[in-house]
Amino acid sequence: MKYQYKFTEDWFSHVIPVWQQITNHFFLSQCPSKILEIGCYEGRATTWLCENVIKESNVDYDVIDWFEGSFEESGTEGTANNFKQNKNFIQENFFHNISFHKNVNFNIHKGNSHKILPTFDLKETYDLIYVDASHRADDTFVDGYYCNKLLNRGGLIIFDDYGWSDPKKNNHPLYRPGPGIDFFCRIYQSEYTVVASYYQVVLQKNT
Repeated sequence: MKYQYKFTEDWFSHVIPVWQQITNHFFLSQCPSKILEIGCYEGRATTWLCENVIKESNVDYDVIDWFEGSFEESGTEGTANNFKQNKNFIQENFFHNISFHKNVNFNIHKGNSHKILPTFDLKETYDLIYVDASHRADDTFVDGYYCNKLLNRGGLIIFDDYGWSDPKKNNHPLYRPGPGIDFFCRIYQSEYTVVASYYQVVLQKNT
C-alpha cells in the first residue's frame, strides 16, 4: 500500500472495477473540479478517488458525515470492537487517511446531511457526487433531491447500496435505499441517463 491508511471495514473494494471503468471514461482527460461525498465512514472511496481520479491540485472536495457510524455498521465485529476502545475512531481514521492528499481542498461538514445540504448554495457546481449515507429509502431520496440541484450538467451521481436490504426489518421497503433510488430515477428520468445499475446506480445528468 502506497499510503499507511487506517481502515477497519471494507465495503468498497467490490465496486472498484466498475468505478475504474466509469471514471476512466468520464474523467480520464479532465479531472473533476468539485466533488461531494455524502457518507464517508473511514474514507475508502475518498482515498481511492484521490489516488485514481484527482490528478490535479486545488480540487474542492466536500464531505458530509456525522462520524458516528450507523446501526448496521456498529454490528460488525471490527467496528464494534473499535467503538469500545475509542468512540471517535471513525473521524480520527478519516482525517488520518485524507492527510496524505494535500493537493485536495477538503471541506468537512460534520452532521446530518438533511440539515447540512439545505445550507449549501443550491447551484449546479459539482462534477461528481457520491451518496452513501442513510440506508432508509426516504433519506436516500432526500439526499438525491438536493444532489440533483447541486450536480453539473454532464456530471455523475453515484448511489451506493442499491441492492442492500435489512433482514432484521423483513426487507421492508422503507429500510432499503433501493426504493428511494428508484423513486429518484422515476421522477427525474428525463434529466438523467443510467450509466450503470448493479449494487450501485450511476447516473449522468443530461447536458
